[in-house]
Amino acid sequence: MSRRSITLSHLLWTWGFFLLVLSGVFIFAAGRAEQAALAEAEDRARRSLDLAQYLLRSHPTFGGDADLATYVDSLGPHLGFRLTYIAAGRVLADSDVGAAGVGEMENHADRPEIKKALEGGFGQDLRVSRTLGRDMLYVAQATPAEPGLPAGIVRLALPVSSLRAEIERFRETLLAVLALVFVAGGAASAILARRLSRTVGEMAAVARDIGHGHFDRRIHLVPAADFTPLAEAINALAGRIGTHVGEIEARRARQDAIFDGMAEGLAILDSAGRITAANQAFRAMFPKFDDPTGRIPLEAGAPLCVQRALGEAGAAPGSVRAVGRFELPSGRVVDVVEAVPATPELGRILTFHDVTEAAAMERIFRDFVIDASHNLRTPLTKVLGYAETARGMLAAAPPDTTGADGALTVVERAATAMKSVIDELLTAARDRFAAAKAKAPATDLLAALKQALAAVSPILGAKGVTARLVEAPDGPVGVAVPHETLVQAFSAILVQTPDAASTAVRLLREKHGTYAVRFEGPARLDVALPVADLAAAGGEVFFHGATRVVRLPAA
Repeated sequence: MSRRSITLSHLLWTWGFFLLVLSGVFIFAAGRAEQAALAEAEDRARRSLDLAQYLLRSHPTFGGDADLATYVDSLGPHLGFRLTYIAAGRVLADSDVGAAGVGEMENHADRPEIKKALEGGFGQDLRVSRTLGRDMLYVAQATPAEPGLPAGIVRLALPVSSLRAEIERFRETLLAVLALVFVAGGAASAILARRLSRTVGEMAAVARDIGHGHFDRRIHLVPAADFTPLAEAINALAGRIGTHVGEIEARRARQDAIFDGMAEGLAILDSAGRITAANQAFRAMFPKFDDPTGRIPLEAGAPLCVQRALGEAGAAPGSVRAVGRFELPSGRVVDVVEAVPATPELGRILTFHDVTEAAAMERIFRDFVIDASHNLRTPLTKVLGYAETARGMLAAAPPDTTGADGALTVVERAATAMKSVIDELLTAARDRFAAAKAKAPATDLLAALKQALAAVSPILGAKGVTARLVEAPDGPVGVAVPHETLVQAFSAILVQTPDAASTAVRLLREKHGTYAVRFEGPARLDVALPVADLAAAGGEVFFHGATRVVRLPAA
C-alpha cells in the first residue's frame, strides 16, 4: 500500500482543520448576523410603533372608522411599514389594504401578537401573512381609548423578505471570504509542505549518497532550526561511517596485500568443500581458471590425489594436519596443509607450500648417494685390500718392501680413481641442482613488494609516514630471488624512512632484463641498506640522489 506524501498529508490536514474551523465561523457569524438584523428590525419596529401611536393620539378627533382608515392609509407610505388598527378583533384601518377593503378583512383576534398585546400590553410574532402571503414581522401594542378613537391594538408589520435578502447577501459575502481564506490557507500550507518535503528530500539524497559510499557529503544549510539536530546527526553519522569504512578498507587492503603476497598458495574452502577465496600464488599453481571461486580443488586444477586426500577424515576443529606431498602436472612439488577453524561451519584453509627446490635437492642427494655407493665400492675395496697386503708385507720378517711398494702403488692409483669418480659425481650433482633450480618457479617481485608494504604499515602509521605504490607493471613480475629475502629487504628499506615523510614506490621494467624498485622521497643517507641480502642473488641496492633503488635481474 502506497503512503501519502508529506505535502498531500499536510494539505489534507490543513484543509480539514480549515473546513472545520471556517464552518464553525460561518455558522456562528451567520447566526449572529441574523439575530442582530432581527433585533435591529424589532427595535426599529418598536420605535415606529411608538411613533404611530403618537400620531394617532395627536390627530384631531376622528369623525368615524372611515376617517381613521383614511388617515392610516396616508401614514403607511411615510412610515415604510404596514400599519393596522384593530379594535375588539375587528380591523378598523390597514395601510396596505386601504379603507375600501378593511371591511372584508377577517377577524384578527386570534393573531398571536394581538393576544400577547391584550395580555401584556405588547406582542410580537414572525410568520407568513395570510392576507399578503409573505413573511412578516408583527409587533402590536395596546392603546387606550381616546376621543374619536376606540380602545384597540396598534400593529405594525415589517416585511422579512428584504431582511432575509440582506442576511442572504451577508452570508454569500461571508462564504466568499471564508472560501478565499480556505483556498489561500490551503495554498500557503501546500507551499510550506512542499518546502518541508523538498528539505526532507535533500536530506534523504545526502543520506542516500552516504549509503552509496560518498562519505564526504554533508548538509551545510537547513531552512529551519527544527532540522538542525537531524542535519547534525546525519553529518556526524557520515563522518563516523567514513572513518570506520576507511579503516575497514585499509585493513582489507593490507590483508589482501598479505594474502596475495604470500609465496604459498592459499585457498579457503566452505563447509561444502568449494573454494570461496584464493590468492595469486594458488592461481599461479592452478592456472586452469582465472577465478577458481565456487569450484572444488579438483575442478580448479588440483590432482585427483589431492582431492581424495582432502576427502578423507580431516583435522579436528581448531587443529592443523599435513595432508601430504604431491607433484602437480606443472612439475611443481607441494606440501598441502589443512587448517580447520574452531568453528567448522566456517570451512577449511588449505596451504600449498612449494617445495620443488627442496624435493629436487632430496632427489639429487639420493641419486648422489646411490651413484657414490655404486661407483666407489670397487675402488674402495681395492684400496682396502691392497692396504692390508702392504701392511702384511711390511710386517713380515724380513719386510718385503718391494711387494709393499707395489701394493701401495695400486692403492695410490685406486685413490686417484676414487677422486676422479667423486669429482664426476659432484659435477653431475651440481649440474642437476642447477637444472632443477632453473625449472623452479620465479618469485613474484610485485607480490613481495605489496606484502612488505602491508607488513610495515602499522610501523609507518605510528611514525606518520605515508608509503604508496604509485606505478607497477600489470601481472606477476618474476625474479630469481627468494620471496622471504625480498620481503625482508623491502621492509628494512621502508622502516628507515624519516618520520612524517611521504614515499612513492615505483616498480619499473628496465631495458637490460632487470627490474628496478624505486623508493622516492626523503631519506637519510647514513642508513644501512640490505646490500648483502640481495647481492647473493645477483641484485644490488644503491642511492640515486635521495632515491633508494633496488635492481634485480629478471627470472
